[in-house]
This record gives sequence, C-alpha cells and structure tokens, in this order.
Amino acid sequence: MKKKKIIILMITIFIILVLPIRLQYKDGGTVEYRSLTYKIIKWHRLDEYYEGGYKTGTEVHFFPNNFKPIDYFAEVKPPRFSLIYNDEVYLSEVLSYCWSNNYGSICADTLGPTGIDYDKTIEVKKNDVIHYGTYLDISSIKLYNENEELDYEVEYNNNEETVTVPELEGIYILVFSYRCPEGNVSYAFKINITGDNYEENN
Repeated sequence: MKKKKIIILMITIFIILVLPIRLQYKDGGTVEYRSLTYKIIKWHRLDEYYEGGYKTGTEVHFFPNNFKPIDYFAEVKPPRFSLIYNDEVYLSEVLSYCWSNNYGSICADTLGPTGIDYDKTIEVKKNDVIHYGTYLDISSIKLYNENEELDYEVEYNNNEETVTVPELEGIYILVFSYRCPEGNVSYAFKINITGDNYEENN
C-alpha cells in the first residue's frame, strides 16, 4: 500500500512538473506553453523586420530559463523607420546600430549606405516634402550619391515630421540618424530626384 502511494505521489509530481499552461499574447498571436521545467514559444509576433510582417517559429527553453519572461527571448532590435510620399509608405533599410533593452544589447553594421541593395527607390521632385511614417526624433540626415557622402545640408523638421527633397537631380541616398537612451541607429532610403515639383503645374 505504501509503495502504491509513493507511485501515485511520483506520478503527481511528474504531472505537476511537465504539464504546461497555455498563454496567448496580443502581439499578433504568439502562444506560450509554460511548465515548471520547460517553456515552448510558438512565435507569431508582428515584426516589420520579417518578410510577411511577422516573426514565426518555435523555441523550447528548459529550466531555469523557462521562468524568464517572453521578451527575454525576443531579438534586441531598434525600431523601424519609414517615410510617406504620395500616400505610399516606404520602409527604411537599417544600417549600423547599437541597441539595448532590459534583457540585452547588440551592435551591428552593414556595408554602408552605398553598398547595399535597396528594395525600393522613392521617385521625387526637387523641394518636395516627405513625411515621417514613423515618428522618431531624428538627430541628423546625411546625403550620399552612389559612391560617397556629399557636403550637402538636408532640410528636415522633427516638429512637423518632414524632410525636404534636395535641389539636385539624380539618384541619391538619404541616411537618417537617430539617438536615444536605448542606443543609436542609422536608416537609409534611396531616392530618384527627377525635376522641379512646380514643372507639372505649368
């Protein structure tokens, strides 16, 4: 009888240790299965860094990491930045950055603004106004041609969340710098300046 009670107790303890509870997050549909010995995360989190706009995949974490919050396992990444022009949203390329949150920090770099492939080119006119699609308090904007940085002051206004297209023609790259307590990051957009915006009205 005593042996039977021990077996029942062991089975009960085993069930308590391995039986998970299910949690669903309002981040796009991520589901977490959490027990006293492990954690399973089935990611479905809204994330513009991923194709399709969601981070997906499954992760398994064992004791003692199973007691850490879900954000501990999320990637440390800076926010994305976008521009709006003619009612179309253009998402930036992310260049070099150093970023941290409550659970970690990371630094990353690229080939630089002239060495990467851009998904889209924004077709603009001289002196057009482009609006920030995502508000960030930009600290500077640099202008590059396809080879190097140019000595040109790009006009922008954080209060109005706008940047004015340079009075130039051709293919250029705008590099936005953003700094805050969490770190710093550079964003890049490729633009094609084709003429004066008043020409169409004449």
